[in-house]
Amino acid sequence: MSAPVPLLAQAAAVLRREIAVERAGREALVTTAPFVAAFVVLAGLAFGPAPQQLAVAAGGTTWLAVLVATVPLARTVAGTERAEDSWDLLRGLVAPGALFAGKLLATWGALLLTAALAGGLVAVLFDVPVLPQAIYGGVLGTLALAALTTGFGVLVATGSRRRGLMAALLLPAGLPALLAGTQLSTPGVAVLPWALLVTVYATAVLVAAWAVFPVLLEE
Repeated sequence: MSAPVPLLAQAAAVLRREIAVERAGREALVTTAPFVAAFVVLAGLAFGPAPQQLAVAAGGTTWLAVLVATVPLARTVAGTERAEDSWDLLRGLVAPGALFAGKLLATWGALLLTAALAGGLVAVLFDVPVLPQAIYGGVLGTLALAALTTGFGVLVATGSRRRGLMAALLLPAGLPALLAGTQLSTPGVAVLPWALLVTVYATAVLVAAWAVFPVLLEE
């Protein structure tokens, strides 16, 4: 009888599979990159050419783009397995904690790239600097959003009627990340309260998503 595979090895295998699927189909890249680029450009046109207006709206534009991008990303969390009719097999072979960790890391990586793309475009087009605290907020904020995206992505994947609820679930739940990330990206704002908010929020969301994920798999 073969020895059980350690959780870290299972999580790494899930992550490698996610990367391989993305490299083969580039589904997340195709759905999010053009959206983020269009969102930032349209936001810049809407706010007008005045440098002061663009500077005030820069942080909010970046984080609103990241938050809205979680909706199409959530559909890819279990989308490939559902399309291949292998979701039940995967959740039967992989421990819930390892499956959550692998999916979370893949989603987090996608959101980090999304945040980097949005932030880079905003910095260039809006002519604003990237603050050090904005990087801290970006890492923890996208981690929290990745946990939400992974959990809700698995939840709505269990039924086609639930897919219409994706935006209604994700966007309000990600509001603290939007608020904290925006403030940390804005010059002259007190850093400590918002850094504390994003830290507590990311910790709470990660722990809650980890705890309820096994229940979501049974839906």
